[in-house]
Amino acid sequence: MIDPLSKATGCLAGVALGDALGRATECMTREQIRARYGWLDHFVAPMETHPGHADPLGKITDDTEQTLIIARLLAESGEPLTPERVAAALVEWAKDGLSPYLGPSTRRALTQLRQGASPYETGKGGTTNGAAMRVAPIGIVHAGDPSTLLRASPDAALRDAVAASIPTHNTRNAIQGAAAVACAVAAAMTNDATIESVIAAAQEGARRGREFGAWSWATPLEKRIELAVDLVERAASPTDALQSLYDFVGVGLDPAESVASAIGIVVAARGDPMTAICAGVNIGGDTDTLAAIAGGICGALRGVTALDAAMVNQVAQVNALDFGTIARALIRRVA
Repeated sequence: MIDPLSKATGCLAGVALGDALGRATECMTREQIRARYGWLDHFVAPMETHPGHADPLGKITDDTEQTLIIARLLAESGEPLTPERVAAALVEWAKDGLSPYLGPSTRRALTQLRQGASPYETGKGGTTNGAAMRVAPIGIVHAGDPSTLLRASPDAALRDAVAASIPTHNTRNAIQGAAAVACAVAAAMTNDATIESVIAAAQEGARRGREFGAWSWATPLEKRIELAVDLVERAASPTDALQSLYDFVGVGLDPAESVASAIGIVVAARGDPMTAICAGVNIGGDTDTLAAIAGGICGALRGVTALDAAMVNQVAQVNALDFGTIARALIRRVA
């Protein structure tokens, strides 16, 4: 049995470590990563053209920053998330300027929110993975069987995932991704969690999440997760598994690519967070988000002791973060 605090801390640290390591390879192809780094398993500076090239090693991006926004909102109140609260927090975060890391959906929505637009309207063009990357804390506070939570009280994992998505990603495609990740983390937080239960929870979240938001074209994420898992299980080696995910599922901003591939990475890593994070860093594409999602799920599954302590400490020091304190605040919200 893994202590819930270790699981919660591991989830948050897994998100941040995956994000910080994956920053260096973001938007690179698998071939470019291999040519430049071989297999990257340590902190390096991104290429000179990257907006964070001069940042200290271990610096996080907007993936973790927005994850911590959601964590703070959940910890500071016993009330469910609302689009209004999420929007206000995002606007406050962006008051000194928009992060250079922002994806297209979030950048567009934040610009509109800062101009006074309704948070129920600003996300209707957001179809990317920007909501999925920030919802891990929702899974922590709703630790349990997501298939039950989805049909339970108004503060359930699905309800909070929808609220967290609406201001920037109020579409069926984006919300299915956010719901899949939140429910996967909720399943991983349980005492008897298995990779199979995490997969099932992610698929259930995707199915139910697609019922919310403005209509958008949405490849059924639960089916794409099924494909990702099948490709990984049939692969002859971990390297072949990553190549298959890259070739046939995808590693772009679409949740049907990145969220499904992140679940595939969890399977390929057999739930080990460091293996999953390094796989996400080296797979190519939206590597910081892939590594953050996979790292958060596996961190919740195996606990913080399964992560590299020195790397976690470096991320914590560089970004002035205390993962344990944040995790404790979230654990207090668990019913």
